[in-house]
Order: sequence, then C-alpha cells, then structure tokens
Amino acid sequence: MIRLIGFFLTILVSSMAHASITPWISFELENGHIKVPVTVAGIESTAILDTGAQGNAINRNFIDFHKLDLAHHGNIKIQGVHETERRKLYSNVDVNLFGIQTKLSGLAEFNMGNSQDSLLIGSGFFNQFVIQIDYPNSRMRMVTRDVIDVAKHENIRTQTHKGSGLPIVQTEIAGKKVWLLLDTGSTSGVVIGRRLAEGLDLIAPNDDQITSRGVNSQSTMRITRLEEFTFGPFVLSDVELIYPEEGQRILHLEQYEHTSSRIKGKKVRGIVGYDVLKHFLVTLDYARGHMHLSVPEQL
Repeated sequence: MIRLIGFFLTILVSSMAHASITPWISFELENGHIKVPVTVAGIESTAILDTGAQGNAINRNFIDFHKLDLAHHGNIKIQGVHETERRKLYSNVDVNLFGIQTKLSGLAEFNMGNSQDSLLIGSGFFNQFVIQIDYPNSRMRMVTRDVIDVAKHENIRTQTHKGSGLPIVQTEIAGKKVWLLLDTGSTSGVVIGRRLAEGLDLIAPNDDQITSRGVNSQSTMRITRLEEFTFGPFVLSDVELIYPEEGQRILHLEQYEHTSSRIKGKKVRGIVGYDVLKHFLVTLDYARGHMHLSVPEQL
C-alpha cells in the first residue's frame, strides 16, 4: 500500500512540470478535518487527510450508500480511540486524487458518519515529501527534501514514534513537558489520559460532559479549557482540553504508552489536534520527524 501511494505521489509531482514544490492546493476544513476532492469507483466524494492514521481506509457508509461491490481480501483489526474491531480489507479500488488516476489496495473498512466522505488517507501519503499545511488559508502543498531541510529550521521538538512511525511533538501543559501525537484527524485541541489530567490538577467537578465518537465506538469524556498551552515557540491560551470520564479508557493513547520503551524513553500521553493547529502554517517532514511552525499572513 505504501509503495502504491509513493508511486502515485511521484506521478503527481512529475505531472506538475517536474516541480520540486507543487502549487498550493486548496482544501476544505470541516469540523477540523482536512478534506480534498477525490473520485472513488467513479463517484465524486471527499477524502480526509490524517497524520494520525498508520494506513488508508474506506468509509463503510460510503460503500453502503452507493451499493458498491468492491473486491475485498482478508480482514484487519482496527484500533480506534475507544475500541478495537475486526474489519474487511479492500483491494484494487479505482481512485482519482489530485487529478491522478490509480488503484489502491489494503484499504481498511471503517466508519465515518457522512457518506460523502469516502477515504481516509494516512501515513503512506505524508511519508513521501515535506508537507506544508496552511490552516488559516485552507491550502497545502508538497515539497521535496532537496528544497527544504526542516531539521535545520525546526522550532518544536519533534520525532517519529518508532513503534508506529507517527509524528510526536513535545508540548508543555501546566508547566509539565508532555509528548503528544500530532493528529490532523483529531477535531479536538488536546486529548490526554485521565491520570495525567488528575496529576496536573486539571480536573474540576463542573467540567462539561461530552460524547466522543471514534471509528468503532463512542465514549463519555469531560471537556475543559487550558489557560496556557506551550506549542513550540508559541504560548496559546484558552485551548480545549478533553480527558476521559472516570472509568473510561482511551485505547489509542495506551498503544503509544506500551511502545514507549522503543522511542528513547518518550512516553506519549495524548493527542494534539485541530484546535491548536488551526493557527499555523505547519511544515512537516513526516518520515524524519521534524516540524516548523509559523503564523501565515491571511490571504
């Protein structure tokens, strides 16, 4: 699957006048999700770009709504935020993304509510190039590594999680340095485990209760606001913080804790998502684990 995506993106860059920097590509921001137009099995739809996903997936609601008869082979366990389920794997699915026609295999079936959303595109896409995501102006572009060395310009401690290959960043919450997964698929601000929230004295009895829906199930969470959240050289105020209700578990976070011995002692304690990223132009070398943050001018 990753080789397929890599081949596809090589075609994409060469098709754009052999440029080392692609033109800016507009995207839609919907509830914090980055969405781009895509055609799947001849049907126009949208794809969600998600740095927190290790693979690619296809929406079961999209398949059911359009009554698609897609080839599938085998199954895979999909671990969501709250639960793990066994799902089908689809192969040889016709896809047209950014004007390039290809076939994708290894697409795991998962749940996205809106049947207009067909695909979730994960690490196989982001690994190939340096990606620039301009949140305030809703646009993105791909840059080859010979054009920009993100490591030289990095202004937030970033590295690749060696257990999963996903990008993690060092932040500061309530005076404590905390490593979080960088997740463009998360519509929240910061999500951490309840034990950490308790240890940082961030829990109050009147925190609002919410329902968090993952790809497999839903769970009860609590929501509050952080007075300060340090993200690289920037200090943000009034950032959304979500933590589990007492007795609830977040499987997605535990996965990273279990592999912490393989990431040089870095213990990943949660997720940082859209409510933080929305302020920035994010320049991310996903595969090598480097990132630069800046505040772009509004177009």
